[in-house]
Amino acid sequence: MILFVFSLPAAAQSGDAPFKSFEVLGHGTPMSPTFVFSEAYATSASPVIIAVPGRKLASADRTFRVSLQKHWLSVNVPTGLEFQSRGLVECGLKRESEPPFCDLYVFLEPGTNKEREYYIYVGNWP
Repeated sequence: MILFVFSLPAAAQSGDAPFKSFEVLGHGTPMSPTFVFSEAYATSASPVIIAVPGRKLASADRTFRVSLQKHWLSVNVPTGLEFQSRGLVECGLKRESEPPFCDLYVFLEPGTNKEREYYIYVGNWP
């Protein structure tokens, strides 16, 4: 469960605007760090990056990774889309000394069967 959202982005993106950056406090543990989601298009070349302001992600942060991703999706994926799959893929973002991997989430638009993809960078996770 995510406890607090500092700046809530729009539920659905329109046009070519990137998804907005926002911060959250993680699961109800008193010492949980603040996590920040980057502004991004959620594409292979511009995936969402989850970070902790002021430091690199630590091994202990891994317990929050999937639930943070699910939180971002719950805020940004339009209602009505149907979850199809999640997988680890090589993405177009190449950062120094980090592997170029993303979790790819695929959703389906009912009626049109058009797939919508959302990329979340995982190369910065220990």
